[in-house]
Amino acid sequence: ALRVTTAALSTTSDCETMVVQVNICLLLLVAAALLAAGKGDDSEQCGVYIAESSTDHVLGSFAGKSYQRDELIGSSDAIVQAFDLRYHNRNEDEQFTAMFENFLGTCWSADSNGGTTEAEEVISAVGGPCFSSAGHVGMINAVIYQPATLLKSDTDLLSSGYDESTSPGRGAFTLHHNLTLIAVDKITAGSEIFLDFGSEYNGYEDVTKANIDDYRKMDEAIEKMLEFFNKHAENIGEKAADEVYQFMKNDVLDLTAEARAPAARSLLPSTYHGLQEIMDKGGSALNTYPSVVKDVDWLKNNAYCQDNLVVGVSEIEHAGRGAFAKREMKKGEVVAPMPLVALNYGRKALTMTEYLNEHGQEVDSDEDAATTTVKTQQMLNYMLEHPQSSVLFFPAGPLVPYVNHGGKDANVKMIWSTKPWSNVKNAQKLEVESLSGVGAVDMIVELVATRPIKKGEEVLLDYGESWAKAWKKHTDEWKKKMKKVTLKSAMVLNENHHSTEKAAPFPAPSEDDSDFGNENVALQCLLLYDVDKVERRRNEDGTRTKVYPWIPHPANANRLKTDSAIRSMNRGGCRIVERSGDEASGYRYVVQPESNPDILVKNVPHSAIRFVDLPYRSPHHDETAFRHAIGFPDAIFPAAWKDLLGVYKDRDEL
Repeated sequence: ALRVTTAALSTTSDCETMVVQVNICLLLLVAAALLAAGKGDDSEQCGVYIAESSTDHVLGSFAGKSYQRDELIGSSDAIVQAFDLRYHNRNEDEQFTAMFENFLGTCWSADSNGGTTEAEEVISAVGGPCFSSAGHVGMINAVIYQPATLLKSDTDLLSSGYDESTSPGRGAFTLHHNLTLIAVDKITAGSEIFLDFGSEYNGYEDVTKANIDDYRKMDEAIEKMLEFFNKHAENIGEKAADEVYQFMKNDVLDLTAEARAPAARSLLPSTYHGLQEIMDKGGSALNTYPSVVKDVDWLKNNAYCQDNLVVGVSEIEHAGRGAFAKREMKKGEVVAPMPLVALNYGRKALTMTEYLNEHGQEVDSDEDAATTTVKTQQMLNYMLEHPQSSVLFFPAGPLVPYVNHGGKDANVKMIWSTKPWSNVKNAQKLEVESLSGVGAVDMIVELVATRPIKKGEEVLLDYGESWAKAWKKHTDEWKKKMKKVTLKSAMVLNENHHSTEKAAPFPAPSEDDSDFGNENVALQCLLLYDVDKVERRRNEDGTRTKVYPWIPHPANANRLKTDSAIRSMNRGGCRIVERSGDEASGYRYVVQPESNPDILVKNVPHSAIRFVDLPYRSPHHDETAFRHAIGFPDAIFPAAWKDLLGVYKDRDEL
């Protein structure tokens, strides 16, 4: 507008100049307003929503804006680990086990986030898009971005003054964080986000339905068919063109797709005239499932935004990280949705009881035990509880695990969802035994602002009087019961080697480093190497060792049909053999994988090496750590769920 009107000025007469200048001002004001509006839309537009999935009556995540391939989706979230849950509940009855497994079915394997070293079996409870996104074998467009969690940084927490050896918050909050999704394909605004839950879950090998490879290969085939028919159909005539198409659709597909031919053929139209319509709709997947794309305005009015919060170090002492407002929010506005996952007999399920005989060996019952130890899972700290109910609830909302206790300073409260697609009223009438079978889509609680919240302000919830008293008692008694911590955790050691200010190199074999004598940790590498570029190194004894070059961890479409898309297949123990480079150019290493000690991997970057906590050695397992669930407000807790109503004699005991 400025260029056009400036050119106009140079050609106008004096009598016209004033009018043109007024028009220039108006044009520039309009342009400035549009620019400001554009910037506002870009920063204020919600990036990812939660609503009912287009595939079924389950939760789904939808893009509020367009995402390019390899772009991160949503805010980085917390991961709440549970350790050996099945083992500690192995002696329960069938009803308990069935309800218990329903809860575990909503969790992820810790393979996806680097938590597997903490125990024999580690289950990960997550929230946000990682929880609410549906899976679909044919339309996978996002995966968990493993490097974000495996190579996470804790500089923010440790530089804030947090000292794990003295803080009463030690072991009370999760150290697993930075969970996020990454787009593996272009995702248009309004499109549903589908995750890869692994080949077994997705039924990738099922030849009766199309999978993601079928959709992509058929889109390529359709483009080639269109090119052929646009060029030759008119010349060869309608009958011949149809015969050629049927030959392609049947004989050629049977030959090339083999067992997958029926699934691939189901994506093609009955005649070649329908090919263009498929491509106009965005390809065979969108043609088959057109409802996976929602209007963004519909999402704004009918869905919940999942990126109203960002994570930062809490302003509350010993609280660890906290949730902060990404944008200004009005009183009554939904800050975060909290889909609830029921855990029946939750207090029992999260209790870890060990019976030891006089030799220190574990036995199955207290009858043969000389000593008994009782501990509680850290997961309890993230559950919602009501004292008159045997059920606990995990709130699987985006960044909700970071929302800390605010007491009288709380700026959000819990209310039940009013979305028409969430049947919360029906769930509220059910008896507790049925809650484990209710999908999270029908048990949604909203965190609603009780006053205006400024951008960057920490979001706080009142956990209840019982929690506040328990925390005060814990902090008052902490110095007495605190064990002196002599060995550093993996988090602290990793900070020594990966600090954003100054990172120390990992030592070569000829160098001494006390960190490697720490019996609480082990060294792991994120290794993926190019098997087609092998070298052979001559050893002193005359033998040769294969050496492969390290390559970056990919998040591309070629990995989607395997479990490696969600599991840490390339992460494992390693030993450093050589180091080269310096702080300025970057350290590089030659390492020996524990899983394959007959080879070496060269050019491994400093960032791909981390310490991990060995089983039962991290602060999460500290027996003196604080444990208490978050209070579920009595004012909104359904009466039908109060199965322990007659247990308490008076209000004080309650």
